[in-house]
Amino acid sequence: MTFNIDVEKLPRKVLETAVKLNDTLKKIYITLYCCGEPTTPKEIAKKLGYARAYVHMRLCQLECMNLAKRIEEEKRVKFEAIK
Repeated sequence: MTFNIDVEKLPRKVLETAVKLNDTLKKIYITLYCCGEPTTPKEIAKKLGYARAYVHMRLCQLECMNLAKRIEEEKRVKFEAIK
């Protein structure tokens, strides 16, 4: 499954940050940013066609880099891009 993103509509700061990341993190970071609201790893995995566990691992990596923040609800964990 593919997820089309119009790169020209993304802010310059997001693009500059994405350029510094490797390809695996870049796709997940841009997808997370384009969602605009807190999103579960399962939703991102569905959009990109990746495994949920893989996406969760990469989101945790982005969190350690201060590019995403974790929002914990009762049973679910959601992530949001730091703007």
